[in-house]
Amino acid sequence: MGAGHVMRSSAIAEELIRRGEDVTFVGQISDLNWVKERVASLGFTHVYSDSSEFISNSRSDVLILDSYEIHEKDPFIAQQNWCHIIAVVDDITPGYSCTLRVHPGLDSDWTGNSKTPILSGPRYIPFRSSLANNMYFANQEIHKLKIAVVAGGSDSFNLVYAITEILKTFPDEFEVVLFSNSNFNSTLDSRFRCFKLGQEFDELTKDVDLILTTASTTSLESLARGLCVGIACAVDNQQQYYKILGELNVASQFGFRSSENKWILDKQKIYSLLTSSKLRENLKLNAKGLIDFKGAKRIVDAITAL
Repeated sequence: MGAGHVMRSSAIAEELIRRGEDVTFVGQISDLNWVKERVASLGFTHVYSDSSEFISNSRSDVLILDSYEIHEKDPFIAQQNWCHIIAVVDDITPGYSCTLRVHPGLDSDWTGNSKTPILSGPRYIPFRSSLANNMYFANQEIHKLKIAVVAGGSDSFNLVYAITEILKTFPDEFEVVLFSNSNFNSTLDSRFRCFKLGQEFDELTKDVDLILTTASTTSLESLARGLCVGIACAVDNQQQYYKILGELNVASQFGFRSSENKWILDKQKIYSLLTSSKLRENLKLNAKGLIDFKGAKRIVDAITAL
């Protein structure tokens, strides 16, 4: 459950399917049609919403486990049911028993509270293959600044609305593409266009000058594509990305969601990202080459070598 979990694990699955492996998807996708469409189109042998529908072969089957919700003692993920278990992990992932861990972050020295072998750092961030076809396209002509605003798969905490309320107060000429399931189009002026998040997202954002998003999988995808990125922290599992992306000076931190469920956003930092081309170029230069599109391939190479 969760768009980030599905996008990461499905990127690994995509590489396995490309190599001719028999891959099954097991999991719930909650109200995200664009994620359901991706899963349906990848070429899985079977797609199950409940683990009771799949019986594993302990001599040959490999489980790729990416979840916060599955209990550590869930019988489905017991090690004796699988030839190998590969767990995608971060600071708040349960202590799953596994053969190999994958930590798809920028902190290469992260090990967590386990001695299980780990693949960690930017070399092991799995992305869907289509991203490589939608790298940032720099518009060399004089043009209005183009901004994209997106907050993960579903914008559960209304970050897009909160950012939009700030952008509306600026008098500058710019173009904004908003991606949200919420409908607030009637309150916007002609600078803003609203879209539902879907598979056209990559194409619509490949020429943006700036993307404002959460410190999530979307921020890493955007950095890999060569975009200038501003980030806000929505939930606990984004704190690590938020911290390290800021420390590396590859993305601009502009706010967080408080314990009272209110967005605390730095209006001046957002405005600086809009008005300073030097700031945007420095961020992109710092991020250049940090992440490539070979993470899924490296992970699958490691799995097949077990």
